[in-house]
Amino acid sequence: MKKANIVSAIVGMGFSAVAFFITFGFKKFRNVPVGPEFFPRMLAVVLFICSAVLLAQALMIKKENDKPGPTLSFRSQGMRRLLAGAAIIVIYAFGWEPVGFIIMTPLVLFTLMFLLGLRRLQVMVTFSIAATAVIFCAFRYFLGIDMPMGILYGIF
Repeated sequence: MKKANIVSAIVGMGFSAVAFFITFGFKKFRNVPVGPEFFPRMLAVVLFICSAVLLAQALMIKKENDKPGPTLSFRSQGMRRLLAGAAIIVIYAFGWEPVGFIIMTPLVLFTLMFLLGLRRLQVMVTFSIAATAVIFCAFRYFLGIDMPMGILYGIF
């Protein structure tokens, strides 16, 4: 586990450094206090810090305390949930434009909650619809950004 953490930390630090320097090539806008580079740059800094903490922890572990890490198996329930969740997100990404944000988002949220073990139908439906409405209104009316409407185009 110690070797894996050291390698992961070094890869994470390298990736974050590359991402950080790529943000300097983003287009600059006048009269904008926070440009498009801000969020990716902050994510790169956070990734670097987390990777540095992982590296420091890995280097402090004594060899006799180092236990082998768990192995990954595609047969485990957690791995199947991970793959199903990734498949749902991919379907969401491809269905967002043709079907529309308002239809796809509550379906995906409901499905992901079910996948993660929530079985309270009223909570799942309410949260899915409310979160979609809040996100849609925030983007559409507060930020002035149109969301893909898909088959509902012209209604909203």
